[in-house]
Amino acid sequence: MRKLFFLSFLLISFPVLSGTKKTTTFPWDRLPGVNADDYKEDFLKNVEKKLQTINSYGRCQKSLADCVRMNERHGSSMRLARDVFIFMAQGASDKDIKKWVEMRKNMAHPKPVDIRGIKLDGLSPLGKADAPVTVVEYSDFQCPFCAMTSPVLIKVVEKMKDKAKLYFKQFPIKGHPRALPAARACVAADSFKKFWSFCPKLFENRDDLSDEKLVELAVESGMDKDAFIKKMNADETLTRIADEKMEGLRNRVQGTPAIFINGKEFLGQPTEALLKDRIEEELDIMNGRD
Repeated sequence: MRKLFFLSFLLISFPVLSGTKKTTTFPWDRLPGVNADDYKEDFLKNVEKKLQTINSYGRCQKSLADCVRMNERHGSSMRLARDVFIFMAQGASDKDIKKWVEMRKNMAHPKPVDIRGIKLDGLSPLGKADAPVTVVEYSDFQCPFCAMTSPVLIKVVEKMKDKAKLYFKQFPIKGHPRALPAARACVAADSFKKFWSFCPKLFENRDDLSDEKLVELAVESGMDKDAFIKKMNADETLTRIADEKMEGLRNRVQGTPAIFINGKEFLGQPTEALLKDRIEEELDIMNGRD
């Protein structure tokens, strides 16, 4: 598994600290998912002080507190301020908060050299082809973490199909003996326009990716047995897999799953909440609202 940055990130459930009547004038209602009425005045003052010490990123690069107070909406600042609020409510250390802020900045506004070029011509996306945000996953069908992540990505994109589209790239790991045959089967299915109805089944059957099982799944998916086997063993099928893995290596993919949103590496734990949040942030960036 590729090294992911893990921190406790909860958008909905976090500790309530016995609310009292507030005198603070900070616009807490601008932080998505935050209800300041549930928190003590002293806690809110401490959060406000903390937000004053952290610079935002994107169009507004003042302190988070100043960016949130501005009449003009700055989506990235509001999200980041919300994250700091949540982490402080959870008792996170200053060190962990600093790491999280830096991680979000690197996901949303990486250096130009860190925005990867990914070839998508001729590939079949999940979602609308004209959706503005492009999500790409490099994956391995025998990778247990890929088996957990891919269904989450599919679920997110299906819910956001007008906003995001998902592409899957083959990255079979050498130490997984059935990853390459499974990748061959997936690419073969694409030639029959069965990519998204067939390939996710390979994760569901990760414990049995024998040739017999691959063919069985293909037939169940409506493909002709002989035509599928021929395509699976074709030279062009192996060439595509090799090209996709080589592209991944050029893009500094070191393990799977590796996720990119508009060419920017997704560095966090790939939960449904954080993936949706990151896609929405990318939309804000594209529309000048970050």
